[in-house]
Amino acid sequence: MDQTKNRSRRPWAVFAVVACITIATIAHAQEGPPPPAPAAPENAAAAAAAAQLAPLLGGAEFMLIVERPFEAEKLFNAVLAQDPSNAHAQDGLRRVALAKRVNWTFLTHGYNNNLDASLITYGGGPTFYNSHGKVTFWVGDGFFKNDINGDNPDNPLSFLAPILGTADDEALRKQTVSMIWEPYYKQFDGYVYLNRTFYQEAPDRTLWNLRGTWNRRAGRETYSIFAGQHDSYLQSDLAQFFAPESFTAVVNKLLSREVGASAQIPIGKKIDVNPGFSYLDYTDGNARRIWRAQAMYRILPKGDNPLPIFRVGIAYLWDDANQPSLSYYAPIDFQSVSIAADYVYVTGKYRFGVFGTAPLTKTSGTGFGRFDPYWTLFSFVNYKLSPSREVWVKFTGVHSANLSPKLVDIVAGINLRF
Repeated sequence: MDQTKNRSRRPWAVFAVVACITIATIAHAQEGPPPPAPAAPENAAAAAAAAQLAPLLGGAEFMLIVERPFEAEKLFNAVLAQDPSNAHAQDGLRRVALAKRVNWTFLTHGYNNNLDASLITYGGGPTFYNSHGKVTFWVGDGFFKNDINGDNPDNPLSFLAPILGTADDEALRKQTVSMIWEPYYKQFDGYVYLNRTFYQEAPDRTLWNLRGTWNRRAGRETYSIFAGQHDSYLQSDLAQFFAPESFTAVVNKLLSREVGASAQIPIGKKIDVNPGFSYLDYTDGNARRIWRAQAMYRILPKGDNPLPIFRVGIAYLWDDANQPSLSYYAPIDFQSVSIAADYVYVTGKYRFGVFGTAPLTKTSGTGFGRFDPYWTLFSFVNYKLSPSREVWVKFTGVHSANLSPKLVDIVAGINLRF
């Protein structure tokens, strides 16, 4: 077998990491400081009334966490209709008024891997809220670069340097205009993402993503269908702006059109099963099928508490393309099994989450679509400086030994309400 060609395919396995990043329920919370604790009831009747109102107050707080202030307002008003002096509900309405305001986000994004690819962008824009969801408008600017270094001992694609010559030396300016609409109605959520990306030295492209979800049991049982057009395998409704896969994919305007379905199905109180399937049709004629399955055991939360969430389990992936490619990640008959764990914790000021995988299996695949599995890590931290100011950071990392890929992706930003 031609070892040079074989090595050239393996690094593109870095783009498999998102298959294991499945925290689809990470909330972009805008919660305020904890409300004052209600006074202790003086008698049995008062205790019974307080117990009756507790589910309404808890539901209202959850609606604020998932950025549905109009739903929270209804629940707080329902409490005040029964108990006009309820301090918790009164404070809740003050926080609802703040949560209805336009939220401005400003962010910067950096990406780097051992294939000499890098991305630096910045941007942001406003988010508007209404009684059926929210709409975000963002603009961005920055540069993507994939200047392959023929002397880089960690880059197995270094043999392409003399073939490309100086064509890939300059950074490609990348400008974006995006709209994200996230509607909801009763047990149904929607997600619509539209993006127009402009390159000064490469073809422009339109990217999009659609997802519809039925929340049969909020937080435990969900069913989704989705479709999209991407210029990176890593792009999804959770990572819309991930870097393109390669210089050649950008200049040749190689896109993938994806359709699929996923679900989270509870088994008893402790086990979550997450099956999923995607079909990708590439504009160069290639095609690919991806099956995912994950079984997670819930160590936390205890009782009826929604948070913190701590789960440990097993993740399986089968990924099969018709043919390999030097321009984008395309494994053939690849299978892997990994240990998976995630943890999510939310307080009045902090939100923290981490998800990681550790492979149990070794090299897999056929021919030039053969590669090794990887250690992966995704985490996020949000800190509320004040009720109207929040800073946040998201991190994605991949590590593997020898000449296999290393990847770091960091996004940092601030949310402001005026």
